[in-house]
Amino acid sequence: MKFVLAAGHLLLFASTSWAGDWNQWRGPDRNGVSQDTSPIANAFPQEGLKKVWESEFIPSNEYGGHGSPVVSGERVFLSVVWHERVASETREIDTEVMQSLNYRGVTPELAKKLEETRLNLPKLRGEKFDEWVTQWRKDNLNEKEEINIGSWVASRFKAGKTAIDLVWLDKMNSKQGKPFANAAAYSKWLDDEGFPPDVKEKMIALVPNTVKVAQDVVLCLDLATGKQVWKYAKPGKPSGRQSSSTCAVVDGKVYAACSSELVCVNADDGKLVWTTALSIKGPAASPLVMGDRVYMAAGVTCAFSKADGKLLWEQKEAKGTIASPTWWAPASGKPVLVINGNNALYGLDPETGSVKWKAEGGSQSTPVASGDWLVLYSGTEGVGLRAYKMQADGTPKTAWSHFWVTRRYTGSPIIHEGNVYHCCGEKHQCIDLETGAVKWVVNEINSTITSPLLADGKLLVYENNGTHVRMVKASNAAYEQMGRAKTDAMGCSSPAIANGRLLVRQKDKLVCFDLRPLK
Repeated sequence: MKFVLAAGHLLLFASTSWAGDWNQWRGPDRNGVSQDTSPIANAFPQEGLKKVWESEFIPSNEYGGHGSPVVSGERVFLSVVWHERVASETREIDTEVMQSLNYRGVTPELAKKLEETRLNLPKLRGEKFDEWVTQWRKDNLNEKEEINIGSWVASRFKAGKTAIDLVWLDKMNSKQGKPFANAAAYSKWLDDEGFPPDVKEKMIALVPNTVKVAQDVVLCLDLATGKQVWKYAKPGKPSGRQSSSTCAVVDGKVYAACSSELVCVNADDGKLVWTTALSIKGPAASPLVMGDRVYMAAGVTCAFSKADGKLLWEQKEAKGTIASPTWWAPASGKPVLVINGNNALYGLDPETGSVKWKAEGGSQSTPVASGDWLVLYSGTEGVGLRAYKMQADGTPKTAWSHFWVTRRYTGSPIIHEGNVYHCCGEKHQCIDLETGAVKWVVNEINSTITSPLLADGKLLVYENNGTHVRMVKASNAAYEQMGRAKTDAMGCSSPAIANGRLLVRQKDKLVCFDLRPLK
């Protein structure tokens, strides 16, 4: 651990925000629960949600990431690493190229078996062939592989000998992010690696004669109209969709994790206050502002001065880039900074960054804290959706766990009135916080990887990769769907809510819907 400075009193409460604000990732208390008292209609209009406005063009995915909007006062904020393509002599194999090749990384053993089978398929057609493929998957893929790559395996078998051999796809992937000086250098590499002429021709056609350039952008829009109030922009570093951080607005300042720097600008006019370097390029985790500090999970966990961006400490053991820091202030102990790292759950001393405890966990999901309880969602075997309870000695103890195998372990839970609500992993469920008893569970294969929010006693959950939002009553009595409406949102970005208005990020803009009862 690198320790730089530990001076000054650390405040143990969040800085001020308006009651209706959604001023950071997962809301004002970082728990997915809105403090807004504005009522939401008990049913969605049959004709669809009332659209208040839509913004001008904002890129997403590989060109703008998946960061979520936040609201402070009467303004909407969004941080974006804004990519464009420009002509270049350079040739680069990037994530877009590998996506167009439908690449999946598999173990050498499975790759060998898969390719041998693909080149020697039985002479079957139609349903008989589909039945054979299904049986092969059952015999050769474990449960997790079936969920993650089962349909991909089927697509390669259906393509048969026309599919590009995995050995060539693996070679292409090995050069991802390692640009060639020009087209001739790229062509020579393909020849040196022994690419067959027909495959080489396809690979040359796939790699564009352009490269990405990027700007670190913070946008401020008017909540009433969606019109741009100001835009902060400076040259950044291309980082693709991995730059998916959500900014935080606290005490008149906007804190944004950009392509390679943490940036602070004035919320009123977008003027730069300070910037400071991050240890990695393109973090997806979002900054947490508490007291006089800004905490970030950017490869390693760091604390910066809120006033000037100076690095106060960094903890290299707690590694993570996607799950965001959580503040846990249990009644039975001192506050800890919680990091759901790559392979474990860490409790850090907020003052010094030292590791106070380490527990099972690790994933892309941000934990949620309430009193002596902490709930997280993890893909670690046997962990899954787990509740920890803080003990008198300052260490957490497992209270209960529910583990199941699914594609992704990303959506964050909500704790509300003694219940845990979780809407990810192909399930919607309500669990008693104290006992771990399942109150209700509904299998939802169309659930997305985003985190839900709770407002006015209602859960708002994306489904079908964000195309629709579902409204569910926040009650442990029974699962009650109250409405479903089209949003065309991005499945990887979470919604925000303020004063009864729902802010969603679509692939090329922000959109505001009015959820308040019709007058």
